[in-house]
Amino acid sequence: MSTTIDDATTPSLDALPRWIPPRPTTETNLDWADILTVDLSLYDTARDELVDTISRALQRDGFFYVVGHGLDPEKLHRQFSISQLTFEGVSQEEKEVHRAPIAEEGSFIGYKLQKYWEITNGIRDRIEHYNFYLQQLDPITRHPKPIQPYVEEIKAFIAVGWVSLRSSATLIQGYTPGCSASRTLPDRRSPWPRRGLPLETAPRPEGRPSNDLFRYMIYDPLPTDEAAKTNNVMLNGHTDFETVTILASQPVTALQILMPDGKWRYVQHRDNALVINIGDQLSFMSGGLLKGTIHRVVQAPPDQRRYRRVGVFHFAQLFDGVPLEPLPSKKVQEQGRRIFEERVPTSDEWHAARVKSYGNAKLVKGDKYDVEYIAGLQVRHWH
Repeated sequence: MSTTIDDATTPSLDALPRWIPPRPTTETNLDWADILTVDLSLYDTARDELVDTISRALQRDGFFYVVGHGLDPEKLHRQFSISQLTFEGVSQEEKEVHRAPIAEEGSFIGYKLQKYWEITNGIRDRIEHYNFYLQQLDPITRHPKPIQPYVEEIKAFIAVGWVSLRSSATLIQGYTPGCSASRTLPDRRSPWPRRGLPLETAPRPEGRPSNDLFRYMIYDPLPTDEAAKTNNVMLNGHTDFETVTILASQPVTALQILMPDGKWRYVQHRDNALVINIGDQLSFMSGGLLKGTIHRVVQAPPDQRRYRRVGVFHFAQLFDGVPLEPLPSKKVQEQGRRIFEERVPTSDEWHAARVKSYGNAKLVKGDKYDVEYIAGLQVRHWH
């Protein structure tokens, strides 16, 4: 796992403002989640042990750290610098030009601007993100001008990070034989992911590429009066819409996961680590054996609250047109369950429906979570 990005792909641009990581919190009363770690440097020598670690993680909370992934720490750091530039170096006018057609098309491509989603009680979010669907990285001119010099570098970073995603997906497959996570993800025959590999049990829908999503994201702290109305929640508890999510760990303590005992616990930062979790699409196709991870974002501890929380993400998706029904593997059929009682949506239908409705749907209010229904399935939004 020693793959690195060729220095020739990295522009020598002194104009890129360097992201300065905030200092880790010194708060001592935080309840940390006990998240297991997978060391991909052991992929060839201790694969069974890694599968066992992932099996325990997926049965418990659906989250695990990945280290030994081979990503150059400086190249990873530059991605945070580019993420920061995406929000602080692009004018509001240009962001509006590149606004994502969320309501119109159920697509995140471009900017999701602040105050688009409702958190609760009329309070709107302070989250902004810029999204690349990987099949739409080109032409370079479709991106904001300040980002254009870095698009080739972004492609190169994604191609290297893809090694970690594929390796982790193969280990996930080891937990659920026949539920081939690695076969639901795009391959690497091109310089960056474009096409989807066929599932073992389904024909490949030619001409319908995977819509993997690469995202830069930033959170501004909620004003004190608004935070009081949301109980300090900045992003409600949810599962991700796709198959597998990669998050580059960053030092602002705000991400929480809902543990099996019903308590929210913080995800602790680890330098240069990746955090991986399971999303809806893979959970559905495993008949629920792979756990879709419920997570949320809250206000940072007081000693970090002044910082903007910068993020770098990769959301892997099935190729378009795949019905989200349980795979016919023996384990899934015997131990899993059918998720949808009505018509089974396809991967792209589910993604578009969740993108359109998230943060704007009329919800049935509850004590612990609010509810909406998509394709006849109850979708929960945790407080």
